[in-house]
Amino acid sequence: MYLEKAKPEEFEDYYRIKCEPFVNYWSRGDEEIPPRENLYRFYMDCMPPADGMQSAGGMQSADRVLPGNQGREIYLIQTEEREIAGYLYFDHDGDTVDLPIALGERFTGKGLAKQAILAGLALAGKRGYRRSRVEIREDNAASIRMYTSCGYRRGEKTRDMYVAATGQIVALYAYEREIWN
Repeated sequence: MYLEKAKPEEFEDYYRIKCEPFVNYWSRGDEEIPPRENLYRFYMDCMPPADGMQSAGGMQSADRVLPGNQGREIYLIQTEEREIAGYLYFDHDGDTVDLPIALGERFTGKGLAKQAILAGLALAGKRGYRRSRVEIREDNAASIRMYTSCGYRRGEKTRDMYVAATGQIVALYAYEREIWN
């Protein structure tokens, strides 16, 4: 498994995964394909600037929080054969990082998600983050199993979400863990 920062030219791979019904159902709670132009804007907002400039705080532009991306980086998960299997978001705020993940359905059950989460945690530890927190729908048993196998523990209920595909309201819970270097 390879976890590499997404590049602008890889948008089509990201879009293909993002539009899979399996991924879309768990992330948005419906069966509607997200508008391509909206995802393209979002994706490009997550890319670091190519200018190599430093921010006012002195951080390199590739590491700074850019306007519009809310501190999010996108990493693509690749198989050993370098096939794009999914993506991992690296959302950072203070000393906490959120590592939401999605795999195409045909790549599930192969250990790629767990490897990607552990690689994301290692990266977070190297960058000095101390905690990780993710939000998981109560009906997403596969994600709950995967994150708890990576050391996350269920915390507080964060909110309710209406799932258009089922017409039901589903609770979301925080799952948290400490990060050690």
